[in-house]
Amino acid sequence: MPFKVVGDLAVKRRLIALAQRVPNEALRALYEEALIEEKESRQRTPVDTGALRASHVTTPQMNGRDISVKIEVGGPATPYAFVVHEKLGVFHPVGQAKFLESTIRESRPFIPARVARRMQMNRAFRI
Repeated sequence: MPFKVVGDLAVKRRLIALAQRVPNEALRALYEEALIEEKESRQRTPVDTGALRASHVTTPQMNGRDISVKIEVGGPATPYAFVVHEKLGVFHPVGQAKFLESTIRESRPFIPARVARRMQMNRAFRI
């Protein structure tokens, strides 16, 4: 059962403005930032067999001038991903519940500035 974390209106407006000006650069920068979030989420993911940590997938998406990045956890090999993510009362010797959500919530206020900085850095280095 997938869930969606959506930024507040100001975050959305800033990212939309960036995407409209330079969509490919914005998508690349957003994707690179999402990979950082994915890495942090992996570190917070509970570990039993390691399959849940390995199931993180980050996918950049462009539909016309609309850009987004999807971070998904779970899949056929880890049908228990949603339960592990959502069950707050379970003690995990390694990791925590809400491993993806907590990562995104903590970073959300800073993502627009990080994406803009990354776009500038990528331009400066012609990456």
